[in-house]
Amino acid sequence: MIRKACGFAVVVLFIFSCSTSQFGWKTETESGGKEYLEDFDPLSLNDDDIVVTPKERIPQTDIVERLEPEKTPKNSEEAVEEMVQGYRIQLLATGDEVQAREVKKDAIYKFEENVYLVFEAPLYKLRVGDCRTKKEAEELKMEAIRKGFRDAWVVPSKVYRAVGDTPPF
Repeated sequence: MIRKACGFAVVVLFIFSCSTSQFGWKTETESGGKEYLEDFDPLSLNDDDIVVTPKERIPQTDIVERLEPEKTPKNSEEAVEEMVQGYRIQLLATGDEVQAREVKKDAIYKFEENVYLVFEAPLYKLRVGDCRTKKEAEELKMEAIRKGFRDAWVVPSKVYRAVGDTPPF
């Protein structure tokens, strides 16, 4: 019986406190503010003379370089390149973008080949080279190991080759 009475008292107290909680609040008119106009229509302001000019958009190339950066010839004499199946050497796979960028700087100084930073969620992958054969890739891998990248490995990838080159097979 006492439990029912306590439960009933809690329910009544809760309902009463929720319904009377507005009495402690001050409205804007009591505090000196303006009353809210419910019939206000912002479309009736006729403020069409306001012009918002868009800011110049800066391309976000600093976030992550694409796997296959676009290469366009600078002049007509330069060879056009296309993507073919080949190999690259992966130097690093990490979830830490800062570490990946630091290792990329180091790789750019140590290698003459192209260095690529690839983001494939959740990893940043650092790859080097555009090898068309497995033998070329193995040679580049051994060079990478000699240059301090002990965990380098060969990965199949699309690579660039000049149009008109004969396939190495």
